[in-house]
Amino acid sequence: MKFNPNYNSWFLNDVKRAIQKYHMIEDGDLVAVSLSGGKDSLALLFILYWVKRTSRIPFDLCAIHA
Repeated sequence: MKFNPNYNSWFLNDVKRAIQKYHMIEDGDLVAVSLSGGKDSLALLFILYWVKRTSRIPFDLCAIHA
């Protein structure tokens, strides 16, 4: 999937800033995203995937679907 480069950097930088400011994800964390199949949970998983790829904080990402 392709992002608009301007939107990509603007949005991802805001998300990364919030994660760092509020210590939402720390070194070595496992972040689990519960997938309902709706657009919100899929968007969250996609955003966290890009944060993981571009962040200096190493963390694992896991999708859960029942």
